[in-house]
Amino acid sequence: MKQLFSGMKRMEADSDQISNPKTSGKQPLTYSLYQKLCKETLELGDGGFSHLFLTSQWNLMCRSISVQTVQTQHFVAKDDGIGVIFVKTKTNQEGTGPRDPRHVYANPLSPSTCWVTALAIYLACHPRLQQGPLFPGSNQKLRFSKALGSLLKLDGSAKTYGTHSVRKGVATFACGGSTGGPSIVSVCLRCGWSLGGVQDRYFRYEAAGDQFLGRVVAGLPINDSKFATLPPHFMATGDSTTTSVLRTVFPSLADEPNLNGILQLCLASLVFHREYLQQNMPTNHPLLSTIVFTNVNVFHSLQEQLQLGDSSWMHPTGIPPYIELYKKLDKQQQSIDLLPDKLEQRMEAILEKKGVAAGNITRDLLHEEIRALLEEVGLQKEKPAALSTLSTAQTRYYHTWGGKFHVLPKDFAFPSIDPLGAWILWWFGNPELNYPPYKGIPSDDLDTPQKKATLSEWSVMMRHIINGIEKDLRKPMPAIRDEVHAIELFKIGYNTLELKPSKRKRRNAQIKLTTVLRLIREGGQEQRSPDDICGRPLRRRKRRTRHSNSTCATGNSSVRDEE
Repeated sequence: MKQLFSGMKRMEADSDQISNPKTSGKQPLTYSLYQKLCKETLELGDGGFSHLFLTSQWNLMCRSISVQTVQTQHFVAKDDGIGVIFVKTKTNQEGTGPRDPRHVYANPLSPSTCWVTALAIYLACHPRLQQGPLFPGSNQKLRFSKALGSLLKLDGSAKTYGTHSVRKGVATFACGGSTGGPSIVSVCLRCGWSLGGVQDRYFRYEAAGDQFLGRVVAGLPINDSKFATLPPHFMATGDSTTTSVLRTVFPSLADEPNLNGILQLCLASLVFHREYLQQNMPTNHPLLSTIVFTNVNVFHSLQEQLQLGDSSWMHPTGIPPYIELYKKLDKQQQSIDLLPDKLEQRMEAILEKKGVAAGNITRDLLHEEIRALLEEVGLQKEKPAALSTLSTAQTRYYHTWGGKFHVLPKDFAFPSIDPLGAWILWWFGNPELNYPPYKGIPSDDLDTPQKKATLSEWSVMMRHIINGIEKDLRKPMPAIRDEVHAIELFKIGYNTLELKPSKRKRRNAQIKLTTVLRLIREGGQEQRSPDDICGRPLRRRKRRTRHSNSTCATGNSSVRDEE
């Protein structure tokens, strides 16, 4: 029997040698394909969900079910990195093992694959996300699997790669590419692979090894001095301007002690990559409606405090010794590159000095003498007056289309955004794109009936929130002072809304404005006051169903509309 099976295996090997061999499971995801998928998920309109899920599974080197169960209270600030703790893994089912953090690092050199930037985008697009699950809702790994499959289907590789390909690919990437990479023990411990009885007895977790591995999988160049690059950060922690903007961009998480340092890194990444994100995201992306992208003054005030190089309080971790040698070689090369210019300037200074000593008149000497004579006779050039402070009033630009002037361009589109983001746009607009407050947009400045209907829906939603504010305060809604005050009022009004209950676990912090309005109507909270200019009964969506036993002559099934 042994000889029989051995012969069958040899025959199968011969068949595979001259034909396509059979493969089991999904193939490892290459780093180049990972970069491509990161750029594609960055452009999706799901509020950064697919992008953060993909980068989290890559950087944490874990299964999709582990990413689905990540909690915000399991985040630990590590100065130049972020630690993520997993209580339960496949090899630690009872949760009795050590709870060592997996270190994740930013990659300022590649904003599309940077995990800190992905986290910042996701949290900024979901400002009402509370402390708890990072991905609330049921079966979020299936949601990501569908999004990933749709992107892979465009390349014709949906059958080759899957969600498990990410974990296979990052382990292969970490172990290959350089002989000076991380140890296989660090890779196995981070991936949660069992090493048998020797794992807990002989091979232990070490922070330095995991930190080095975290920088490698972040995509930082391992054979370059840039491997020690610090993430974008602010010069001083606890600055009043930074704190104020932090409460505006992340209002629900800004007061969590374990997240304060992490949110500051997120905000710094948004400021640092602002231009890249504006160029590579659709104009109606929810992120571009946040204050960092709509208020130029806020952006410039944060940019002045931004720091990327050496820091007085942040030091790189997970750095091997040879990186310091790379740094010294780079400094030496910079000195060599500047040497010709310095020699030329020194020679010119010596020649000019010797010429003056010999009695020759140089151009600079003549220039100084003429200036002194003009000052003596009062003909010197007046110094320019200091620039006056620029007016804070914004210049309004108009657009021409349809033979008329309009405050909005013809290609204007409402962003698919949550109620809080819509509330901010309703009162403050988008100064960066020169859009006025949305509450003042005339319907004549919208070119399609769909856009006019969307404006009507926004108006109804804002009226619900305003009514809730006035009901809670028992007086007319006060005038809004700034974004922080607007967020405080929004929380008051939104908490009074009664949505239609659901039997399924709902992602309350991630539902969009149109969904909230539909749930209000279905919950019987539609108000018919005169102020509700767009109140109308809810009409169910029409569904297209196929006849079960009739087809057209062309072979296509006939359809009918039913209420």
